[in-house]
Amino acid sequence: MFSVIAVNDSLKALMQIIRVKPDLILLDIEMPSLDGYELCSLLRKHSYFQHTPVIMVTGRTGLIDRAKAKMVRATGYLTKPFTQVDLLKVIFHHIESL
Repeated sequence: MFSVIAVNDSLKALMQIIRVKPDLILLDIEMPSLDGYELCSLLRKHSYFQHTPVIMVTGRTGLIDRAKAKMVRATGYLTKPFTQVDLLKVIFHHIESL
């Protein structure tokens, strides 16, 4: 049903995203080189990814972090820890709207 590609380095993730063009992106805020906010901002500047759902995944629960996610036009915000059911709800919600 899903094909998942996991990358733990933001620069490698950017190259992989551009190459694969996924239907949905789960993006951790805490990454080396570029953080999730910077990577999301870069993706939104690329015409192909302006409407691709980008869900920020993080342990940060503060309002400032949520506001930063909105500023870079993240589609959603999922805080850790979360269950498989929580994750699937978010994924299906955003995939159904494509």
